[in-house]
Amino acid sequence: MAMSTTTTRTTRIVSPRLYRFVRIRICSSAYLEDDERQGTEAPAERQNNSPVMVESCGIAICQHGALFYSYELDVISFDALWESALKCCQNVMWKPSVKAFMNNLAFEILRMATLLTNGLWKNCRPHEIIIQYPKRRNGLSIRFPDRVYQRSINDNVLYPEMVRHFVIGNCACQRGKGPDFARMLLKKYLWNFYVKYGLEGYVLQIDISGYYASMQHEKVNECFREYIPWEIEQHIEEILDQQYVGAVGYNPGSQMVQIAGISFLNHVDHYVKECLHQRYYIRYMDDFFILGRTHEEMAMVLNEITAKLAALGLTVSEKKTHITPLSEGFRFLGFDYRMTETGKIIMTIRSDSVKHERKKLYRLVMKVVRGEITIEKADECYGAWRAHAEHGNSYQLLEKLDEYYRDLKWRAGLYAA
Repeated sequence: MAMSTTTTRTTRIVSPRLYRFVRIRICSSAYLEDDERQGTEAPAERQNNSPVMVESCGIAICQHGALFYSYELDVISFDALWESALKCCQNVMWKPSVKAFMNNLAFEILRMATLLTNGLWKNCRPHEIIIQYPKRRNGLSIRFPDRVYQRSINDNVLYPEMVRHFVIGNCACQRGKGPDFARMLLKKYLWNFYVKYGLEGYVLQIDISGYYASMQHEKVNECFREYIPWEIEQHIEEILDQQYVGAVGYNPGSQMVQIAGISFLNHVDHYVKECLHQRYYIRYMDDFFILGRTHEEMAMVLNEITAKLAALGLTVSEKKTHITPLSEGFRFLGFDYRMTETGKIIMTIRSDSVKHERKKLYRLVMKVVRGEITIEKADECYGAWRAHAEHGNSYQLLEKLDEYYRDLKWRAGLYAA
C-alpha cells in the first residue's frame, strides 16, 4: 500500500528591512551574473564596490562598508519618483510649472521612469538667480522634473549612505540635527568642560573662505566615489557636471550640492576626533568649534586643520578664525555665548540680527499699508524670527521688540491701541 505524502508550505512574514536585505542579495547576484553571461569583466570601480556576501545575516555589504543599492529599484522606479514628486511640491504649488506637473502626475512620472530606464533622460541647464539674504550671492533655480529626479537620488541613496559615516559633531542639514541640535550639543560640551576644568579653557573657531566657491569638483566626486556604488555615482557626476561648468565652485540651489557640503569635510572630522583626540568638537557646514584646555593645544589643532583643508583646496578665513579664552565668551550660529562663575550658560541673540529685524518690521508694515501683503503675513514673518530669538535668554529684548512692532502698526492705522 503506497503511503501518500503531503508537503506543507510555511509562509513567513518578513519585515521591510529584512526584505530589503533579501532584495539586495538577489540584485547583487544578478549584477555579477550579468557580467559573467556577457563574458566581460566589471570595471575597476565596480570591482571596488563589489558586494561581499555575509551569509550569517543575509546582508550584501560593499568592501568599503556600503550597502548595495539598485539604481532601477531605489532611484528610477515609479514608486521612488512618485514619492520624490510629492516631497518636492510642498510649499511650491503656487508655481505654474509645478501645478502643470502635479495635475498630470501619473503620466509625468511614467514618462520620467521610461526615459530614465532607457537612458534617454536629459537634465536641463538651470538658470542663475540672486540670493539677497543673509548675504548677496549667486544661486541656481532647477526645473521641477530635474528636481524630482535628483530628490530621488538624494533621499534613497546619496543621503542615507553618506550620513551614516559622519561623526556626531557634524550637525548641519540632517534629519534630527540642525541649529537647535548644534546649540544643544554646544551647551552640553560647555557644561561637561566646566565640570572638569572650570573656566580655564580656550575656544577655537575656524571659518573657511568661500566654502562652496572653493570646492573642487574632482575632490567632491572622489568623496562620493568612496561610498556610493559605481553605477549610481556615475549619474551623480553627470548631474553635477551639467549644472556646474568648470573645475571649481558650486552655487546654492541643489540639494545634491548641500549633501556635498556636509560630506566634503568628513575626513577632516574623523581626523580631528580620532587622531587629534578633540572631544569637544562641532562642525556646522564650514564653521568649526573646538573647546580645549590651553592656547598652545588649540594653536596646534588650528595648524593641523589648516593643513588638511589646504590639501582639499580650501583656505581658512583669517578674519573669522580665532582662539578666544572661554571666560570672554564667543559667538556661534547667531547667538553670543558666555559662562558665569557658577557655570550658567548665557545665550543672547546677536545685536546686528535685532537691528536687521527692526528695519524689516518697518518695511513689512509699509508693505501692508500699500496693500502688497496682508497683516497676517507680516505677523507670520515676525513670529518666525521671534521663535528663533526665544532659544536664547532674550525675554526683555523680545518685550521691547513686541512693543516696537505694536507701535508701528498703531502709527500706520493697522492696530487699535
